[in-house]
Amino acid sequence: MTSGALIYLITPLVAALSQLMLKKAADNPAYVGLRFYLNPTVLFAYFLFFGCMVANVFALQTLELTVASVLEASGFLYVMALGRLFLGEKITAKKLIGNALIVAGITMTLFLKL
Repeated sequence: MTSGALIYLITPLVAALSQLMLKKAADNPAYVGLRFYLNPTVLFAYFLFFGCMVANVFALQTLELTVASVLEASGFLYVMALGRLFLGEKITAKKLIGNALIVAGITMTLFLKL
């Protein structure tokens, strides 16, 4: 597995964590007005998200775009797991089937393209 592939499997996790941080900040009643947009949690979440985009640009130097886009779909797996762990969201049969298809697609892409 190339370093670009690893980056494209890790950055969706970091991006999902930043989305979770943004959700938690949006739910915080202490953040009103300008503080809703300019507070440490939100700023750090955007910093993480920007870092993911920069890392992805470097990863694209070693990956085909078709492979990168498929690997980026791993973010759906992370969002489902983090939503369950930190937000108490339900994992339904439809979500499990959808994520199983994503895993199958990622696995096939890694074995056929890399």
